[in-house]
Amino acid sequence: MQNKLKSALESTFVRMTTFFMRQRWKEILIFLFFLLLSFGFWFLQSLQDYYERRVELPLRYKDVPSEWILSENNPQKISIAIKDRGTTLLYYSSKATFTPVEISVAKLPRSSDSSLFVSSRMLESAVSKQLISSTSVVSIDPREVEVVFDSLCYRTVPVVANVKVNTRPGYKISDEITISQEKVRLYGNAGMLEKINEVKTAPVTLDDVSKKREITAQLDLPPGVKSEIETVKITIPVEEFTEKVMQIPVICPDVPSDYVLRIFPSTVKATCNIPFSRYKELTAESLEIKIPFSDFKDNQPTGKVLVELTAKPSWVTNAAISPNELEFIIEHK
Repeated sequence: MQNKLKSALESTFVRMTTFFMRQRWKEILIFLFFLLLSFGFWFLQSLQDYYERRVELPLRYKDVPSEWILSENNPQKISIAIKDRGTTLLYYSSKATFTPVEISVAKLPRSSDSSLFVSSRMLESAVSKQLISSTSVVSIDPREVEVVFDSLCYRTVPVVANVKVNTRPGYKISDEITISQEKVRLYGNAGMLEKINEVKTAPVTLDDVSKKREITAQLDLPPGVKSEIETVKITIPVEEFTEKVMQIPVICPDVPSDYVLRIFPSTVKATCNIPFSRYKELTAESLEIKIPFSDFKDNQPTGKVLVELTAKPSWVTNAAISPNELEFIIEHK
């Protein structure tokens, strides 16, 4: 079967070769060859002539002031007619990609209270940056662009850091988390802004933190609301923590002159969890336990009063008081 198929193919190939080797077909093939060669020369020659071609370029509006919103009806593209040799136009068709024409809104002259003006010269200058020097711009449609905008209402609200920090064992946040800009001005319609009392950053989670971190976070803005800034820097102070134990006196600042107050014991032990770098900074004077005389009067039937710190630095955490309950006696003079 295979031998028969092979013989048939060889026979067909021989017959085709014999057919095209005849004198008549030789002349036809030679004629077609020179015809194609002539067409090639003509095509190359025609590419040296000048032609026009129309191209569409998208428009991109940038540097829009925060207090403005652009109309959706503003032109989104322009059509340009360019002229150059055929070879250059062929290059534009096959390889070149046109980028959007960028229009800096903040630099445009006003044509009215709610519109700006882009002249044909501005458009041609922006377009020419993407063209080869030999290419000329024949026309631009539209020749001029009017950029319509609306002014927005604004409201200033606080910025809240939406950050979750998981510290390494033995480390803690040592002070307040700070934001580079505590308040921000938002722009939008009045009804929407009335509902916004704060703006949070986009959620960020940090794991295994063992030192101070500074991160940049995006503002999480509601749809249709703009901001004068897009990001803020968040500083998270993280340090190694240790314990410090001190004796703190218990003070009653308002004992009447005709009374004597006796407290047992008169001092308590405070065990504080503090950043390692502030160990020497914390003293007994940094902490305070003040109990008003009224508390003693209210608890006179039991003769006992609860104790807690009434003043401490912000970086002191988990301050444990021992004992947390004192006995007392109130005597008349």
